[in-house]
Amino acid sequence: PVLPVLPLLCGAIPRLTIISPGAKLPGPPNNALVFIPVIGLVDIGGTKLLAAAFREGVRTKPIRRPTPHTAPQATVIEMLEEVAGGKSFEKIAMAFPGPFDRSSASFLNPPGLPPAWQQLALGEIVAAHFGCAVLAENDANCAALAEWTEGAGQGTTSMTYLTISTGVGTGAISSGRLITGRADTEGGHQVLWPRFLGGPSCDCGGYGCLETLISGRAILRRFGTSPEALTSQAAWDEIGRWAGIAVANITALYDPEIVVIGGGVAAQWDRFHPSLMRTVEEHLHLLPSPAIVRGVLEEDRNLWGALRLALDSNVQPVGTEDGDKVQP
Repeated sequence: PVLPVLPLLCGAIPRLTIISPGAKLPGPPNNALVFIPVIGLVDIGGTKLLAAAFREGVRTKPIRRPTPHTAPQATVIEMLEEVAGGKSFEKIAMAFPGPFDRSSASFLNPPGLPPAWQQLALGEIVAAHFGCAVLAENDANCAALAEWTEGAGQGTTSMTYLTISTGVGTGAISSGRLITGRADTEGGHQVLWPRFLGGPSCDCGGYGCLETLISGRAILRRFGTSPEALTSQAAWDEIGRWAGIAVANITALYDPEIVVIGGGVAAQWDRFHPSLMRTVEEHLHLLPSPAIVRGVLEEDRNLWGALRLALDSNVQPVGTEDGDKVQP
């Protein structure tokens, strides 16, 4: 399935056009109706949580907490209550690391989160507490939407986003639509170094996944230090080679106009970018190379991608009739 998306709503917005499912999604005309919802936003990551709100047409400044190891639902609820500003939410949108159940906004077994998050039906808990609908989307998909609409991917119709952070994920836009697959896409778990060739084990249960080679956790495990403190250029060249092979694979599958690379590890762009580019040139022959650039948005990008989905009338959240369906 693919999800159509609305034009991004940035900063102060005086009005919002409500569009029926299946209709083309233009920008709001000057005389459009006038319904501005209050939407809660949460981004759940392996090391931090972010929360913000969309109130009176304005996106609030995010608040931040470390990812809790116990009672995670209590932390999420407390953060949402803080950003609500005394208002009632019409809807809450959350960016989840995968794998997760989109239909119920529940975690399955995300390898980057502590045990307390495993199998957590967070969407149902949050919906019951606030009395509103809740939706969830893969965090890399949310980041892809944000970069595509107000970041490095603006003006393109096809883009793939590669996030290299605590874990690794991908989000793909094709013909102006977000690709979600049957359940999800997990580009961070494409196998580059298989077990039969001695590839390292991955937290997902597999071997030799991209995530176990270039993520923040992988860098700490393989090189004994954090990405910020890693000074070995030989190590960064290796990281760039693995990332370059991943970009070549992404291009072979999606043939995007642009590949945008973001996440915390991407802050070291100048250290691994030359090796990445050499590797793409070496391995990509049947297709033209896409533009390969660093993302330009800040760490709250996942929140604004989640907001786009929350404003899309085609996406049915938990807590609504037919809430177990995502419209094509």
